[in-house]
Amino acid sequence: MAAAAAVACAASGCGPNTDAYVALQNVMKSHITTQDHRPVSTVSCTPHVHDTAREEIAHLRCLVVFEDKTSYTANATIHNENSGGAHNLPDSYTWDSPPKS
Repeated sequence: MAAAAAVACAASGCGPNTDAYVALQNVMKSHITTQDHRPVSTVSCTPHVHDTAREEIAHLRCLVVFEDKTSYTANATIHNENSGGAHNLPDSYTWDSPPKS
């Protein structure tokens, strides 16, 4: 299994009115394009997780399609970082890194 990327949601498209799975898709697309230098065309994750409860971790599968039409499927998580003593923390995301090109 490839190493996983871990990113906290601080970018646009991650606000309180954005479904959690859409925010994950946006973060993955941006991160893989800029950090892995692999331009991403689309990211599509299921299930469609709208929100997570405190300390909850949602597990998703995401199809990442690159601009060169190659693709890979990543296991991903959305982790609600809020706990009994912490509030208003952003979700954090992890996913399998793309295979080496």
